[in-house]
Amino acid sequence: MTLTTQGSEATSVAGVPPGVTRLADHWGLVLTFGLMTSALGLALALWPEATLGVLAFLLAVQLIVTGVLRIGSAVASRRLDGGLRALLGLVGALGVLGGLLLLRSPLQTLTALGLLLGAWWVISGVVDLVSALVGRGGRGRGANVVMGLVSLVAGAYLVLNPEITLPALVVLCCVWLFGYGGITIIAALQLRSVARSELTA
Repeated sequence: MTLTTQGSEATSVAGVPPGVTRLADHWGLVLTFGLMTSALGLALALWPEATLGVLAFLLAVQLIVTGVLRIGSAVASRRLDGGLRALLGLVGALGVLGGLLLLRSPLQTLTALGLLLGAWWVISGVVDLVSALVGRGGRGRGANVVMGLVSLVAGAYLVLNPEITLPALVVLCCVWLFGYGGITIIAALQLRSVARSELTA
């Protein structure tokens, strides 16, 4: 999830209602996403004997929600330029598609799940890094870099190790969900602090 904040210089997005634009940039939405991601990690941690179908379902939920949020940011965020907006929208669509594919039983094999999830994490990590490097100036860059690196490393490991066992995959998913969710929660609290300082300025 791309995080940026740049103050009052952000402009409205043509054709998008102002309320939707404010929601796309709101720290509460980022916090909700972080809490949901961490909750999914907690569910896996408390259910280490989860079946492949359960794991696929939980990860599908995460991918679909992430994809929808990325599409929403691409359409309505005031803090993205044209190229980054298009990239974020494309990756969001891929996330939704990947989540829907995980819900199909023919694809719920350990190898398919690992490869699909690994590919998504790699793509997501690259987008977060690109957002941090070429996006407009803002205080969310550090979080984007960390989240991008976490996703990139975890995704590369899965892609290079398609023979991973189910318990190992559950542990890796727990680590990623807790890590990504925790970083997102911290970033959301930082965005809240910035928003409050802008209101009092």
